[in-house]
Amino acid sequence: MNHRFSDIFRAHRGKVSDKWSSYLPVYDELFSPFRMSPIRLLEIGVQNGGSLEVYSKFFPNHEKIVGCDIHPLCARLDYINPRIQVVVGDCNADATRDRIFAASDSFDLIIDDGSHRSDDIIRSFLTYFPALTGGGAFVVEDLSTSYWRAFDGGLFHTRSSMSFFKLLIDVIHAEHWGVEVPAHELITRDFPHYGALAACVGLQSIASIAFHNSMCVIRKCETPDQQSLGARIIRGTDPTVVDVRHWDGTGPIRSDERGNPNSRF
Repeated sequence: MNHRFSDIFRAHRGKVSDKWSSYLPVYDELFSPFRMSPIRLLEIGVQNGGSLEVYSKFFPNHEKIVGCDIHPLCARLDYINPRIQVVVGDCNADATRDRIFAASDSFDLIIDDGSHRSDDIIRSFLTYFPALTGGGAFVVEDLSTSYWRAFDGGLFHTRSSMSFFKLLIDVIHAEHWGVEVPAHELITRDFPHYGALAACVGLQSIASIAFHNSMCVIRKCETPDQQSLGARIIRGTDPTVVDVRHWDGTGPIRSDERGNPNSRF
């Protein structure tokens, strides 16, 4: 029996699905801990709908699998499995968002394989990340388009989706900034038109962000304090060079950077 997502995907027969080969080992690792859980999964952009069938095979105990696509022909997608639902519409439109949340008010896995345009990608993340459960993951596929003009991108485009996700790396390290500024203000400084969404997304709950070729995986904290560096743990009894044992149990070093011209907002 196949237990890897990549094996199930490659053996799939039915509705067509399209994934780059380099994505499959990423999904093998990412999906494995959720395999037997009653997960709720949202995929933005389903095209022919085959991926929803593959997810249902890999997660046999899934509670709900929701797909959203703007293409009107997706209304023809039909599934024997009643736990699979397709919502047709722009996921960032209020009416469509309400229909998605009517199907499930939270999700353990969210995959954005939608328009691949920078504005849509950023807006989708800010809209749906709050609905991600603790310990869950938000995946953005096909970020190669963030380097293309036709998709609101470019290598040095400061408003591209890649530029946005790079900022999240700094958000994770907010406790070390040395300036008393809410994390969402880092987003609104460079992306002011997302101000209201950024303030409500709960950026302090981002546990990690990982980049793969054309893919980004953002994990959500399982506990409220997971984003913090935590306490320093020192073990051993022989400090031959420097005795640092008095630092045991202390928290992160706080440096006042309010006078640092390179830390000003």
